[in-house]
Amino acid sequence: MRDDMFKVIVERPRWGASHAASPKLKRTLHPDTRQIGMKRHAKIGAPYTKGLNENLAPLVRYLRRQRGRHWDVVFSEICASLDTGSTVKMHVRQHIEDFVLTRISVGRNGEWMFEGEVLGRKGRWFRRRELFVDPRDGILKDIAVLEALLATGQSDGKGVTA
Repeated sequence: MRDDMFKVIVERPRWGASHAASPKLKRTLHPDTRQIGMKRHAKIGAPYTKGLNENLAPLVRYLRRQRGRHWDVVFSEICASLDTGSTVKMHVRQHIEDFVLTRISVGRNGEWMFEGEVLGRKGRWFRRRELFVDPRDGILKDIAVLEALLATGQSDGKGVTA
C-alpha cells in the first residue's frame, strides 16, 4: 500500500455550505424568537451543511488489486498506513466494510452466514460488495465467486474451489 494513501484519500475539498452567505445566518424565520441555540439557529437560517468528501477510489483500486491474497496480510498493510491515532484515518478504515464482506461465518449445518443471516437465502437482501473473504481459507476473492458458490449450494466447501 502506498505510504501517502491517507493523503490521497482524504485531501479533497469538503462539499456544501460554501454558498450560504453569513448575513443569512443572522436572520430567523420567526421574529418573535428571542433565544435559540447556535446549531438550531444555523440549521434554520442555512439548511445546507458541510459534509465529508473522501476520495475512496484509491482504496477501492488497492483492494481490487489484492484479490487472491490472504486477507490478514492485506488488512495489516492497510492498518500500517491508516493507524487508529487519527479520527479521520479511523473513519477511512471503517469504509473498508463498504467494499469487502469480511465477517462470513460457517453455521452449524455448513451454511455461510453474515451477521446472523444465511447468505443466499431467498427474500434476504444484503448490501452488495465487490469482494469477500472466503471463510475456508481467508483469501480475498471477487463477489462473483461467492454468488457462484451460493447458487450451486456448495458453499460448505465440498466441491467448488475458487
